[in-house]
Amino acid sequence: MAKPPKAVPEIVQAAETLESELVRLETLARAAQKHRLDSEKNITRAAKELSDALALPERMAAGLRSLGLAMQQMEARQQAALEPLALFANEIQARMQKLAEHMQSFAALGQAAAEATALLQAGGERTALLEGAKAQLNRIADDARALFEAARADDFPEVAREADTLKQRLLALTRKLEGASPPN
Repeated sequence: MAKPPKAVPEIVQAAETLESELVRLETLARAAQKHRLDSEKNITRAAKELSDALALPERMAAGLRSLGLAMQQMEARQQAALEPLALFANEIQARMQKLAEHMQSFAALGQAAAEATALLQAGGERTALLEGAKAQLNRIADDARALFEAARADDFPEVAREADTLKQRLLALTRKLEGASPPN
């Protein structure tokens, strides 16, 4: 099945018409210079061609106006196409900023978890050390849960998944520490 011919855009039609008129004017101008005005027949033919040539600038002016109108319509189409892109660019920027906030929160959780781990590895009184580490790990797990919920609400599933994984690891570590606590 053959495709129907593609419609020629208005701006192309206007430009082609204008080009055609300009070529005709140039042709008449070159021909006028070659006419010998030595007989009534030649003079009459030259006068007719001159009359035709003098009508062309008016038709070309109309063609230029058509081309200008077509260009305005093309500019309007361009603007109509750019407006949604500008809105999309703003949306991308807002989403990037929100993602950066979540990633910054996640990095802070990682830093806090590293500090809690370092606290466990430091020396000192074991019972106080374990209780302080458990409390710190529980706070970090709560913050990870809050980040999970915020990321899920903002439709960032990867950040939510990572925050949930961190929360699960922290809770597992807290349970291990509770099992390691010396009896009172």
